[in-house]
Amino acid sequence: MAKKKQETKNNKKEKKEVVVKEEKVVKNTPKKESKKEEKKVNKVSDDKVFKMLEFFDKYRLAIYGAVGGILITILVVIIIWPDRIATLKDGTQPVAEIDGYTVTADDLYEDMKELYSISSLLDKIDNKILEKKYPETDDMNDEIKETAENYYNAYKQYYQADKETFLSNNGFGSEKAFLEYLKLQYRRNTYAKDYIKTLISDKDVEKYYNDNVYGDINTKHILVKVDSSASDEDKKKAEDLAKEIISKLNNGKSFDDVKEEYKDQITYEELGYKSYNANLESAYMEAMQKLDDNSYSKEPVKTSYGYHVIYRIDQKEKPSLDDVKEEIIDSLVSEKQSSDKNISYIALDKMREEAGLKFSDTVLEKKYNTYMSQYK
Repeated sequence: MAKKKQETKNNKKEKKEVVVKEEKVVKNTPKKESKKEEKKVNKVSDDKVFKMLEFFDKYRLAIYGAVGGILITILVVIIIWPDRIATLKDGTQPVAEIDGYTVTADDLYEDMKELYSISSLLDKIDNKILEKKYPETDDMNDEIKETAENYYNAYKQYYQADKETFLSNNGFGSEKAFLEYLKLQYRRNTYAKDYIKTLISDKDVEKYYNDNVYGDINTKHILVKVDSSASDEDKKKAEDLAKEIISKLNNGKSFDDVKEEYKDQITYEELGYKSYNANLESAYMEAMQKLDDNSYSKEPVKTSYGYHVIYRIDQKEKPSLDDVKEEIIDSLVSEKQSSDKNISYIALDKMREEAGLKFSDTVLEKKYNTYMSQYK
């Protein structure tokens, strides 16, 4: 009877069930050297050239991965806080050296822009901004660990694979890397919700209160189960049985007597008090609101579980606006996120703008603008 809840996303499409990081593929074919570079290489002995190429080919992924990460971090700091560091004077300056092999900014910068999508850069940028806005807490870490376990369990259920396989198949080198990714998403979601709250007025809250809030309602129900994928014949039998039960109630039998009489054919449950925002199917919620205290539904109530005969026992007084204001705001935030799938992306765009995001590279700026254009 519970409603299914709402994720997460990558640079081009959101993956709702499994987090997938973009694989960074490096071609093993060496680039063609320019004429100027060929002359330079020809001056080096064949043995030295062979050793250098052999080394570079062997450690290509390590070099690109390590230096690429360094360059992205440097870019983030340069973009957001250009006045706080000494920038590279030119592209020939080394950014890394491995076993005598020097990597300059020019060597990898262009490749980095192709190999690392704009979302990788945004991950770094957002992390820098959000870790200051939302410092790490025990509650945050507990929720992140719970989310991770949900991913592991879902992956095991659907693919019969363990945690290590999940991490490997989704591009995470370790569980720590996955938890850091989830922490970033947690902070992004928190910021987006805080931003959306600024768009909600007191009038919005008051209208929601008047239209939707009511006192908790106490119900019990008889359910004739039938799967939503069942045949029309089976659905008809289930509905007819629910109608038969209602007929017995109409003829004076008590709810308790009827549920005992049909106990082998039905499911009986006492739900207790449920609020206006309870996690129940809308058909059930609407039916219990329409009933008077100590009355039952005169027609079967259909949900995805089957056909219900609902008995409303009583109802509490409507809570005050002050008592439910925060709940209402959370509900309105969820409604806005459901009705406008782009609003969270727009919120993060405004966050970066407020943080002073500027691109010194026109290619990256164009990529970012293209990326954001799909959400505006």
